[in-house]
Amino acid sequence: MAELSFKIGHVYCYDCVKALSKFIGKMQGVQSVEVINNDSAVIEYDPANLEVDEEKFKQIVVDSINRLGFRIKDY
Repeated sequence: MAELSFKIGHVYCYDCVKALSKFIGKMQGVQSVEVINNDSAVIEYDPANLEVDEEKFKQIVVDSINRLGFRIKDY
């Protein structure tokens, strides 16, 4: 099991958290998506079950977070 952590700024509404979890959580290999303290996201995934290599997966996750309107501050 591997983990990605991102500082994403403040996420205040439940629907935003739900959208983030749903969008990224449906990717093959993703085990869980959690928003912590309304300002960071933690994605747990199984590298062996990814459809693409890990670097491509990380880029897809970053792009997805940006498309949802969140801004990644640090990872």
